[in-house]
Amino acid sequence: MAGAISAGAYTAGAIDFLIEALDDYTTEKARPGWTGPTHDVFVPVIGGASAGGMTAGLTALSLFRELSHVRPGEPPPKPEENRLYSSWVDDISMNRLLEVTDLSRGREMNGVMSALCCDVLDEILDDAFELTKQERSRPWVGGPHGDALKVILTVSNLRGVPYAFRLLGDAGAAYGMLNHADYVEFDVSPGSGGTSHVDPLDLANAPSSFKAACLATGAFPIGLAPRLLTQRYGAYAHGHRVVYRDKTGQFHPIPPEKCLSEDADYTFVAVDGGMIDNEPFELVRRALSGGPAHSNERAGVDATKAVLLIDPFPNTPKLPALRKLPNGQPDRSLLGTLKTLLPTLVGQARFKPDELAPILDENVYSRFVIAPSRNEKGSDLAIACGALGGFGGFLHHSFRRHDYLLGRRNAQAFLRWTFGLPETNPLFEEFDASRRPDWYVTGPKKASDGGNGERQLEIKSFAVSDEPGSPEEKGLPIIPLTERMKAPIEIEDADRPRPEQVDLDQLRLLIDRRAGHVLQTLADRDLAPYLSRSPLVGWILRKAAVAYGRRIVTNAGLEQIKASLDQIKKAFSVIEGKR
Repeated sequence: MAGAISAGAYTAGAIDFLIEALDDYTTEKARPGWTGPTHDVFVPVIGGASAGGMTAGLTALSLFRELSHVRPGEPPPKPEENRLYSSWVDDISMNRLLEVTDLSRGREMNGVMSALCCDVLDEILDDAFELTKQERSRPWVGGPHGDALKVILTVSNLRGVPYAFRLLGDAGAAYGMLNHADYVEFDVSPGSGGTSHVDPLDLANAPSSFKAACLATGAFPIGLAPRLLTQRYGAYAHGHRVVYRDKTGQFHPIPPEKCLSEDADYTFVAVDGGMIDNEPFELVRRALSGGPAHSNERAGVDATKAVLLIDPFPNTPKLPALRKLPNGQPDRSLLGTLKTLLPTLVGQARFKPDELAPILDENVYSRFVIAPSRNEKGSDLAIACGALGGFGGFLHHSFRRHDYLLGRRNAQAFLRWTFGLPETNPLFEEFDASRRPDWYVTGPKKASDGGNGERQLEIKSFAVSDEPGSPEEKGLPIIPLTERMKAPIEIEDADRPRPEQVDLDQLRLLIDRRAGHVLQTLADRDLAPYLSRSPLVGWILRKAAVAYGRRIVTNAGLEQIKASLDQIKKAFSVIEGKR
């Protein structure tokens, strides 16, 4: 689950449908009279970064309880019956993020930790541990041999883990570096215990490290508060966190420097995992395949394992505009460089074409992606949460609800039209050939519908190998949808985004109050040692910072919000047609 900010609502909706589809298929294939495929599907590992990591944590807890699903035009279930929905749609909002409880009642003595108030995130995560008491055993959760569900959450380690490479020449010479791309992993299964194990049926005794990791992976830099994490230092010396390949092609782990003993606690400050690894595809792939030295079969007739990426903001390649000064010259100023420096470093850290490019190859069946898609043509905004740099969903409840439902709808379309394999794949060898025609994967015809208004479908072909020009054959679904699950998910007018309902006057007041508290605390606490050297100058600067700074922040914030609302109005001005 990729980084998403407020579009975690979309990811959560996609997960909601995937759980329902797997539950329905598992139940129906065991009933007498079932005529569809009977193969087994397992989900042994889930991973995520940023909002995707937070959703991965919520998903892991939800998989062991009954889950009430969300339907268009219907009231949502009770919060404890679906924490994916309540956490991402009902409980979070910009109003809550603009509170000042983190900078009042003595807490301001700790200084400013983030531009936004994170108290609501702590509350949401605490509530997420309050689930329905109705337990649910899902045979598809975990490995095929009863292995625990593995959960991997990426974080950006601001302290770093030291590594060194010995050089030829002077004795003891080494080339040292710090690795900041970090992650934490947990095994989730009933009856488990320990700091890296979570018993989903005994959440009262869940390790505090799991909660901390769920918050750390989503700690958007500057905007949200960083978190403290502690791991055993020996965890970095084992496994395949950092590896190299020798001349024979064999992979070898590289241990960190022995700065601490393996049993020592290593504590570090962590921020958003998406800052360095926004699509933790390789971590999940390695867990699925058995390590970096192993690969998952890619060819359609051989594939047995696949990584499914849910990405609300798939990166489409485009050439960034060259920043220019008002006189038309390229911007090489100090401020201009500072503005682009952090995005440049983040973009380079995320650059990994070898991992993600195969997802886009239609002949590769070990990697798939669910990304936002609507019937609306020509819109530059696929989801309402995509506005305001990904924070747009926090502006109004209707934005998050629409995107949650869109996630369900897109997941349904993905399972029905895309997530399949050629019928000669061993997965279907026990499926009677005479019953296959009713289950072949179909797709919409490219030709017109003949004027009858019905969507015309035809059997879809799947490549047999991963080579260009591969022969094709009819395909069957990996997760077959029952008739009930095929019922179209239609998002009607009642569930469309309502940008006209955003209260700008209230937001102005909240932004102004939040900016005042942040700037005042910065002046009184964080910058006090520097301003105290000249009391008079310091007093003047503090007054100016609070008086004028809050005005600048408030006006700039409102302008950005208004522009984002206009973008949403334009993108959703025409009600989507039925799919």
